[in-house]
Amino acid sequence: MATRKKPALICCGALLAAAVVLAAVFTALYFTVFRPRSPRVTATIVGTRVSAFALLPSPALNLTFDVSVAAYNPNRAAFEYGDVATVVRYHGDAVGEAVVPRGEIGAQASAEVRTAVVVDAVGVASSPYFPLEGIAGALPFETATTVAGKAVVLGVFKIRASSVVTCGVTVFPLRKESTSPQCTSTVHVG
Repeated sequence: MATRKKPALICCGALLAAAVVLAAVFTALYFTVFRPRSPRVTATIVGTRVSAFALLPSPALNLTFDVSVAAYNPNRAAFEYGDVATVVRYHGDAVGEAVVPRGEIGAQASAEVRTAVVVDAVGVASSPYFPLEGIAGALPFETATTVAGKAVVLGVFKIRASSVVTCGVTVFPLRKESTSPQCTSTVHVG
């Protein structure tokens, strides 16, 4: 009887040892090579176009922001992202929005998406700040671009990440110029 149990114990012990070694190898691979990382996202205002500006007889403003969103995916798996939304605000009020459709960035690859956000002239002109800032010739805007998605490594490990890039820019409509944007980026992983 003891002779029959001995090969079974050896077999079970070998299987257990193999399972432990495989678990250690997969854990090591996960934390080194296949570790999910957050994508790096930057959004910049690459240009502004002012095609109309007037204070009298009625306030008018026709303004477009050209926004570039660049992303780098450091993962060894594709990063799938949802719709990329860019919102333009004037003193906290949303006065323009553009949405870029969902897409995918390949493994260890970069992608750039450009969009134009047309500013709602009525929203800006109806603000109590517009007459004073319009006369001064400087209109402060803020853009916020949000990217959210997930990377799936080896079909098992998932990482969700989102990034919000906020830029402040001042537009000088009389000169049809703008300042260089000052941007901050916030990344949320998990």
